Amino acid sequence: MKADLVVRNARVVLHDGEFHGGLAVKDGVVVAIGADSALPQGTREIDAKGKVLMPGVIDPHCHLGVKYPFPEDMRTETAAAASGGVTTALLYIRNLKPSYLPFYAERKELGEQNSLIDFGFHFGIQREEHIAEIPEIVAKTGVRSFKCYFGYEPDNPIGIVPATDGWVYAAMRILSKIPNAVINVHCENTQIATWLKTEMKATGRQDLGAYTESRPSFCEVETIRRMIFLAERTGCPLHLVHTSVGMGPVLAAEAQGRGLNVTVETCPHYLTRTCYDSDLDMTAKISPPLRPKEDQDGLWQGILNGSVYSLGTDHVPFFPKKGEDLWNELPGVVSFPWELSLLLHFGVHQRGMSLSRLVELNSYNPARRFGLAPKKGTLRTGADADFILVDLDMEKTVEHTGKGTCIYTGWKLKGWPVLTVSRGTVLMEDGHVDESGFGRGRCVTVPA
Repeated sequence: MKADLVVRNARVVLHDGEFHGGLAVKDGVVVAIGADSALPQGTREIDAKGKVLMPGVIDPHCHLGVKYPFPEDMRTETAAAASGGVTTALLYIRNLKPSYLPFYAERKELGEQNSLIDFGFHFGIQREEHIAEIPEIVAKTGVRSFKCYFGYEPDNPIGIVPATDGWVYAAMRILSKIPNAVINVHCENTQIATWLKTEMKATGRQDLGAYTESRPSFCEVETIRRMIFLAERTGCPLHLVHTSVGMGPVLAAEAQGRGLNVTVETCPHYLTRTCYDSDLDMTAKISPPLRPKEDQDGLWQGILNGSVYSLGTDHVPFFPKKGEDLWNELPGVVSFPWELSLLLHFGVHQRGMSLSRLVELNSYNPARRFGLAPKKGTLRTGADADFILVDLDMEKTVEHTGKGTCIYTGWKLKGWPVLTVSRGTVLMEDGHVDESGFGRGRCVTVPA
């Protein structure tokens, strides 16, 4: 057998260990993995020269088509993702109409016409009809992951409909009976945050810290506790998205100790930025907000001890922020191109995190949580050939020329992807993204 692509002489890193060797690809899947001598010849051969070969990043948390047209975002942002080693992205999308079925069909078609990488969906519960429709959605779309949003006032600037505990409880009762289904919750106490926001606005403060202080850490901790209680009552798997507080991993670990299926996601901005960084202003507004350093330290502890389950960017390309009024500013930043390098720099190089742990956070665990395993999230015979080569010693400065707000511009990071391969196709090599592949991405949330 002659393979289409063979990579040799690599430090191959998987979630459960590493070895020296490489892999072979044919027809978009891995057909051999192991020592160099065990690999077949390939039409194209790549000498990795000792660089790290690991599964492609699965980013399970992004928002595309919110302010810019969806087809446009699926091009510009999936290209940005490929530049950062992301081979699959899962979109949290919201639909205000009574049914998700026509919405899914439309977004799937537009996505497959434009995306460079593979993609899938989580659906936001935005009205009561969406809860009753869950079994039909699962049967006809394959989407088994649903999100409820707390922390947003009814007049919020991005039009999110905030959930009630009744919505969450009703959805959990249904999802608990569906194999591999999960509820995702944005945890912040809406009523307390609304009250404190009114008080803070009266002070006239417009600094980033004022936003954090108007929705302090305990608002998130309280709602995490409440959601774990409901998950325990219903037996529904619970995923705590974009966790910004250090107590999040602690509470999840306690729940797991009681046998509950509760997992924690955090984001690179919570691991690398605080709300009092002197170079940040209101344009660094994120929801939930950046936190003080003690929360950041708690999240790193969870990263290193295993109580943080996965990473997501929460990448959202809004229009350029105005920087005029803190309370009306759009919340969100972009992170696709830098998430991997941020974790290599601050996690692997600075804190001694193992590369296998990074693979677990970035690939293996998201694939298991959201039904993409065993085709994605690891490298094994028969799996999709989604992988990256990483130069651990490469140092580059973050530059941002695309959409959205970047809060890392000018940072010098050590460790960068130099090759991104999706289903056997080279999407990025030595910093250059091949944009001829727009429309090659496939939707991974499909009916069983």
